[in-house]
Amino acid sequence: MILKKRISRIIAFILSCALIGVCAFQGAFIINENISASSERQQRDDVIGSYSYSDKLYSFYDRLWALSSIYLRYTDKNGKYTGSEYFQKSVKKALLDLGLMDEKGKLILDVPEGFEYYASCGDNVLTNTKSAPAELAGDYSVEYVNGKQKNFPMMVYHYFTHDDYWYTTNYGVTYIYTNGRMPKNAVVLYDFDTEGLDSYRDDNGIQVYYKTDGTTPVPDRVRYDNDPNIEVTKANREALEQSDYDRNSVYYILPEDRFEGHEEITISEDGHTVENVWDMSDVTDTDSYMFFDENSRSWYKVSKSEFQRYAGDNSDITIYIKPADELIAEYEQYNAAREKLENDSVRRMMPLLPVGIAGCIIALILLFCCGYSTEKKKFVLSSPDHIFAELPIVLIIGSLAAVCAFCESGAWDMTNEFRRYYSFDMAGIIEGSGMTVLYAICLGSLITIVTRLKCRSFWRTTLVGRILSFIYRRFIKKTVSYIKNKLNSHSKKHLEKLALSKDIFLRRFIIRTIAALAVGFLMTVIAISAREAEIAVFGSIPLIILYGVFSIRDYKEIAGVAKQISDMNGGDYSPRTVPEKSPAYGMTNNLNNISDGIRTAVDRQVQSERMKVELVTNVSHDLKTPLTSIISYIDLLSNEDMSSAAKDYVSIISQKSERLKIMVSDLFDLAKAASRTDVNSENIDAVILTQQVLGDMADRIEQSGMEVRTDIKAQAAPIMAEGKKLYRVLQNLIDNALKYSMAGTRIYVYLENRGGYTDISVKNISAEEMEFTPDEITERFARGDRSRTTEGNGLGLSIAKSFTEACGGQFEIIIDGDMFTAHVKLPLIEK
Repeated sequence: MILKKRISRIIAFILSCALIGVCAFQGAFIINENISASSERQQRDDVIGSYSYSDKLYSFYDRLWALSSIYLRYTDKNGKYTGSEYFQKSVKKALLDLGLMDEKGKLILDVPEGFEYYASCGDNVLTNTKSAPAELAGDYSVEYVNGKQKNFPMMVYHYFTHDDYWYTTNYGVTYIYTNGRMPKNAVVLYDFDTEGLDSYRDDNGIQVYYKTDGTTPVPDRVRYDNDPNIEVTKANREALEQSDYDRNSVYYILPEDRFEGHEEITISEDGHTVENVWDMSDVTDTDSYMFFDENSRSWYKVSKSEFQRYAGDNSDITIYIKPADELIAEYEQYNAAREKLENDSVRRMMPLLPVGIAGCIIALILLFCCGYSTEKKKFVLSSPDHIFAELPIVLIIGSLAAVCAFCESGAWDMTNEFRRYYSFDMAGIIEGSGMTVLYAICLGSLITIVTRLKCRSFWRTTLVGRILSFIYRRFIKKTVSYIKNKLNSHSKKHLEKLALSKDIFLRRFIIRTIAALAVGFLMTVIAISAREAEIAVFGSIPLIILYGVFSIRDYKEIAGVAKQISDMNGGDYSPRTVPEKSPAYGMTNNLNNISDGIRTAVDRQVQSERMKVELVTNVSHDLKTPLTSIISYIDLLSNEDMSSAAKDYVSIISQKSERLKIMVSDLFDLAKAASRTDVNSENIDAVILTQQVLGDMADRIEQSGMEVRTDIKAQAAPIMAEGKKLYRVLQNLIDNALKYSMAGTRIYVYLENRGGYTDISVKNISAEEMEFTPDEITERFARGDRSRTTEGNGLGLSIAKSFTEACGGQFEIIIDGDMFTAHVKLPLIEK
């Protein structure tokens, strides 16, 4: 595992924050430059793309539409008004109310920003240019042709709507709505004299006049209460008095915004029912209007279907608005500069991409390695990991929320705010610093959370977990234990009840069976008493189903006991934990006690073997020091002047000491392999490793005079093992074959992938008769050369077997006559 040491993880944390910080700072500078270029221009009100320009364009369009719908529609080619005297008066008043005409009857139309416009309704045209309508069309122009939007102008920041509509009636009223950017939201044109008529205000705040002689409708909704600000409609109030309604009730008609919560019915002091209603139609005829005839002094009804509305048609209206050519040229020049700036920004941001990716990769590696202790060889909690886990969670959520808020609108707002006090560089420094700090906080919080999860201590390090654990230990657990002890101590048959309480399966079976029999007996009695056999038949079906469901549920728990027995038979003695209320609780505890005894015996045997290994290791280690001194003095002695016989003696001593050194080293390696304390597995390719061993031993093979044939039947063999140990295994096997092969024979090295394993085998013909078994030859100090005339110490195959098993593989010796074959099988990694 990389980043094992804590100091390396601290350096990686700082490096990751530094890389992300570089991206944050540079990104903030680039974004602020773009915002600066955009915000400065948007503050102007004389260019395309500004908010002021959009407002002016909307407002001017609304005024042209209103003039087209009111003035052009109701005048002839000479500008004279059409219609009755009362209608002409209403048109002039509507234009005056909308600010489109002065008191002298002159049209008012201020043209902002040098707009060219063309507006027509039928044959009447209103324009300030000699250009044809088609010449006014363009990407930046408003095009409203025959009552439909044909083009949406570019660089308009608000949604451009054309919801203006109107309707006319068969009772002399024309109602025209506006978009809300005019002095009034609507105007009403009348084809009759409104002097002295009753009126009401509609939802748009427009005062609408009506007659009470049956030629115009009265308002559908009437607002009546004691509030003087609410207008009372006289006609409808009188209509209420003439209608058929409960005379013992008093009705108060409330406005819509005040009706909620006041619709209850109460009883007044005089015994009348007081009821609040929202609409006159709730208490009067819903399909008729009530009218009072002054001549006959009587009321009469007129059906509402007599009054018709007709939707207005805008297909005769066409409007074009084109900005000045100077505005279009200025925007296109700005847009070209803006595109160049954006392209430059993208090119400047691209080199930051690998830096950010590198920072993120380091962070992921850090999360993978965090919490590891080189001393304890496992993941452990550090001081920051004991802080309540809620704090890092809150910090992560807060950091992410701050980043989201900043990305959504914070960059623009913060940059504009800093313009008032600081330069854009200072804004970039502060924003980059903030983003880096948020990243560091988020990464540090993730590290401590991941460490707790690795150590399985997340719940124990939370404030909620500690509080609940404290309550459980101090109150719930002690209370339950106290109650159990009291019940057990006062029981006359303590042993029997204790055994029964542990065997929950038996207890549930007895209770379930007794309950089923009791219910079945009761249903049988009821069926016999009622003389209805169907009760017993249909009642027993759900009873049987429930009995089977609960029995199957308990059987699943007991099946876990069978699995535990099977696991113990396979060598897995780990205890199994089940809830105390489980029917398998008693049997599981008994099996856990048995497995504890077996594990204790196994642990003692393992401890004994470990002591043997430690003894061999210590002895080997102690022999190294004097042996090293002996070899050093032999080297010094060989440099002295002495006779040729003495030099021969010194040479023999040197050879034997070197052999002893190799033997002690092999013994030490064998002891470590047996203990399996220094195995560092890694992903390696057995094909490449085999070829490497053969290449490294090429000189040794050539000197031996033997011929080595290879047959590698796989292109790749990915395995998990320690390369050094597996290298030693193959080296020992080939070296063993070179020593003991018959002269003139060949040595074969095979590699084949099959059955999820890679099988590496070394095969040779022995020079001597092999009077030993495969188990005997892999023992320590066992040699095939019983006369011990060849070099060797009898540890090669033992080391090969121990190293193979330490790497998770299988080592096998096959002896067939004089043919000696060694197999090394290692599991392949699944892709």
